[in-house]
This record gives sequence, C-alpha cells and structure tokens, in this order.
Amino acid sequence: MLHADYWIRKIHDADKVIMTKNEISEFNQKIIERINKVYNLEKYKESLTKDELMEYISEYKVPTKERYFANGNAVAKDFYDSLIENTNLVGIKKINPVKYGITVRNTSIRTFPTDIGIYSIKGDIEFDRFQETGCQAIEPVIILHTSYDGKWFFVQMYNYRGWVKKDDIAIAKDKKEIFDYLDTKDFIVVTGNHIRTQFNPFDKDISELEFDMGTRIPLENNKLVSIGNQNTFGNHVVKLPTRDVNGNLVFKDALVSMLQDVNIGYLPYTRANILRQAFKLLGDRYGWGDSFNGRDCSSFIMYVYKTFGFRLPRNADEQEGGVGLSYKFGEDTKAQDRIKLFNEVKPGAAIYMPGHAMMYIGTENGIPYIIHDFSGYGVKKGNEYKFVPVNEVGVTSTLLLTSSGTPFIEKFTSILQFEDKIR
Repeated sequence: MLHADYWIRKIHDADKVIMTKNEISEFNQKIIERINKVYNLEKYKESLTKDELMEYISEYKVPTKERYFANGNAVAKDFYDSLIENTNLVGIKKINPVKYGITVRNTSIRTFPTDIGIYSIKGDIEFDRFQETGCQAIEPVIILHTSYDGKWFFVQMYNYRGWVKKDDIAIAKDKKEIFDYLDTKDFIVVTGNHIRTQFNPFDKDISELEFDMGTRIPLENNKLVSIGNQNTFGNHVVKLPTRDVNGNLVFKDALVSMLQDVNIGYLPYTRANILRQAFKLLGDRYGWGDSFNGRDCSSFIMYVYKTFGFRLPRNADEQEGGVGLSYKFGEDTKAQDRIKLFNEVKPGAAIYMPGHAMMYIGTENGIPYIIHDFSGYGVKKGNEYKFVPVNEVGVTSTLLLTSSGTPFIEKFTSILQFEDKIR
C-alpha cells in the first residue's frame, strides 16, 4: 500500500490521457477567470495607484493575540511597529510603476519583510505565522514595492503576494525579457522530489543549485560542448536566471545530469502519473508554508499537478473553489454515504476539508484511502483524544481520526477532479 503501483493496478484506464497540454492551458485560464488570486502575469497592469498598493500591503495585519518568538519570549508591540515601518508605506507614490523579476533560487514569501518567525504557542517551531508560502526558483514575479531597509521586495507571483528577499530575485529590463525566456518549447520539468545542478567550481551561482518537483527549467538552444570545464555529454544543458552585482538579470548555462528525475516537457496527464508523482513524496517532511525545505497539504497537491502543467491556486480553500469536476458533501451526509460517493471518484482527485487538502488514491476493502502531507491525527486515551504528531507525507485510511476524535471522512467538504468538466 506504500507503493504507487499497488494502487495503479486497481485502475482500469490508468494510462489514459485525461487532458492534453492545450486543454490544460485552457483549464489554467479558467482558473484565472474564476479565482481572483491567480494571475496571468504577462497581462498584469503596468502600475498601481497608491490606494491599490496600500491595500495589498495592508492585507497583512499584525497579530492581535499573544505570539512568541522561537526562544519562547513574547512578542512586544515595538517589534510589530518596526515591521510596519519597514513595509515603507511612506515610500508609496501616487502612481507606482511595476517591475518584472524572476526568482534565482527557491525562496519564501513572508507576511512582513523579516526572517524572524513568530508562533502561536510558546515553544512551537513548526508553524511560523509569518511564513506564507514557498516560491520556487525560475518563477516570474511582479515587483510592486521595496522595503524601507532595501532588503525585501513586495511581489506578486502567479498565485500569491507578499515579501521576498531582494537577493533571491533578478530584475529584468522588462517583461519581454522574462517571458521570451520562459515561453520556450524546449524545457525540462523536475519530476523528482528535489534535484541539483552539477557542481561547478568556477561559478557558485549555478553550482549544485536545488530545484523542487514541478519546477520548469528552460533548456539552452545553443549546442555547447563544455560548461565549467565539464563536458556536456550525459547532461541536460539548462539556461538559468542569475543576478549580476546590481541585482539585474543575467542568464547562465548549467548542467543537469540525465540521471536526475526530470522529464523533457510536461508529463502526460494520466491517473498513473498522478499517483507516481504523489508517492515520490512519501515520507517527506511536512513544512507549514513550505518551510523546512518541505511542503504543506495544499502545496503537496499543487506541486504534484505542476508536473503536468497545471497552475493551481495556492491555498486549500482557493483550490477547492476552483475549476473541475466537483463532488460536494452535505454537513448531514452520513459516513456510509460519504464512502459510497467515492465509487464515482477517480484516483488522483483532491479532497478538501476545513484547513486541509488530501489526494484520493483508491479503495481497500471498501474503504477510501488517501495520501496527504499532514501534521498529525487523534488517538483516544481514556476519555480524551490526544494529538499524535506525524509531520510528513503518509498513506492513511479516510477513517483515521482527527485530533477531536472525528474521522477525517466526516469532515470532508468536497472532492475535486482537475478535469475540463464542471458540474
């Protein structure tokens, strides 16, 4: 049960293509039209008014409840005041032209321009409340604003907004430079959990650079014999964005071994491939907002589907409200009726409940099973239910108990198959 093939053998049309690449592109456009937090960055407005930019930055509020630093000390008001000052609201002009950039490495989008984490529970280090999401390398971003200390950009990526370290972004001359680079037919997609470029003793910017599942990496069209004094034989020659001394975009060539888990172009969108991709992350460390070099529940879904070319919303509630073939659970739907509904559902579908996203993989002895990136579950001890931490990607029954003692399946609100059909 801990291997994808176990579940794939249960699917009679496992290798049938669900949607073509063109259909997936059209599907992505429908997501943009339906979800107001997903953008086509090529069509983003050229400038923001003061009111627009103020509203975006001010969407993030300082906590009103007690919060703690990683060392257990309570967060004081002067710390929050310094964060607000660093958002540089005074630097916002009447009209604010946008700039285009691209991430040069995996990075994080933060609530405020700071690396310092804060936590809801004293002693906790799992859930940094200032960690919004990860942002993969080679992602285009719109640069909207700069922090007061000049070390952070407030950016818009295709499905999220927030603060990113300035040093992780290369600034382009214009959007044409970015999208001429990205809109290439020749690219590889990272299909493994993580991969690295080859070691390059002459250029640390491109040496052993890590990329995660779903990252789309353009290939170099020019035929090169050697890079970094290494022959290119046995490697994919990739073209990577880097920063010059002024932070401007410069492209450099690097090598990715052909033995790395990558695919030339997007993977065919089949149920077998969905499950194979999901099971490559089995046992991977849970990371709230993609912290700890990991993923959380909704980004687990997002990055698996990114290998097929999907550009899904980031958060579970936004994914749930997106496009596809949806099955809804009523609040009063009994457990047995919930189980029966899975007779209509195809493996690889995403399942949602308040605060959590999962993937359906099939049934065993009439019980639906899921693979998900989850923090833990509940177990009864005496008259109470205790939380058991897991913090990894695992395969479980849908009858697994939550920390309140309610089975997961009884909290499900909907199932969504990412197909070009709408109920």
